Amino acid sequence: MKGGSPRLPAHESTTAQLGAAYPMAAGPSLDAVGVIVGRDLLGGLFCYDPFELYARGVLTSPNMIVFGQIGRGKSAFVKSWLWRQAAFGRRAFVIDPKGEYGGLAAALGSGPIALRPGGTVRVNPLDSFSWVADVSSPGQSDHTERRRLELLGALASACLGRRLAPAERAAIELALNDASARAAARRRRTGSPDQPTLPDVVASLLAPAVESGRGIGATQEMVRADGREVALELRRLVTGDLRGMFDGPTTPGIDPTGRIVVLDLSAVYHSPALGAVMTCSAAWLQAGLALEPATRTIIVVDEAWAILADLRVARWLQSSWI
Repeated sequence: MKGGSPRLPAHESTTAQLGAAYPMAAGPSLDAVGVIVGRDLLGGLFCYDPFELYARGVLTSPNMIVFGQIGRGKSAFVKSWLWRQAAFGRRAFVIDPKGEYGGLAAALGSGPIALRPGGTVRVNPLDSFSWVADVSSPGQSDHTERRRLELLGALASACLGRRLAPAERAAIELALNDASARAAARRRRTGSPDQPTLPDVVASLLAPAVESGRGIGATQEMVRADGREVALELRRLVTGDLRGMFDGPTTPGIDPTGRIVVLDLSAVYHSPALGAVMTCSAAWLQAGLALEPATRTIIVVDEAWAILADLRVARWLQSSWI
């Protein structure tokens, strides 16, 4: 062009590149149904309600993960989102490694359950809450035993830092059977809601019953040898530096049916055993889900890296809640 800037050549691109151009990149937001999160980049309301979206078939899995740099408001967002969900009648179970959800729990009418080594408050990861929920049917009882066995296998594998050998898995199963049988005998004898506990399982691993190995063609000494390493690792949760958290029945008075249940694990946040502690906490909350199955419940695992760092525990967690 004379007297002006030279004409630029025509731009050519593929449809893949064209898709990054406005307005193609500005797709519609999710429908404004349910809990409001904030505004999207175009100024419209952004809502994310997994229950509504799952019911309508928009999502096939309601799980979500919150990413972000330190100090950018991840926990603040989750707490405000749970507060808004409560207005819709939803409850929340929270594993709180840093002790950040106490204020939310108080606002919703319950204090956090603070677990700490040497403390006086305990939760039993093998609990079934049988004194609240009916687990008398054979099907439910079998499901409870499978859940307990899967937890013990994942927990032992994570503590040992390796896959369990077949003999070790068999030793855990035999120890759990023995612990459950002794708990059932106590219930029949006293009428109390006794459940098997981690100390029961550890005791059965270290000193198996004489007849425990007959079904697998093993002697008592063989079963003891097979389960010894597992027992010594789990013993840390019972009599070691983590005692006072999971080494007995659930403390009377703890209500797993409130609008929010927060397990405060801040006392062990910097412990190398944080993953194992979070796993036990998750197992106890999982059992609590059965008490009100019709209530829509949001499960928050804060600082999830600690529990997902071990593949075996991650798989157990996935199978537990999906």
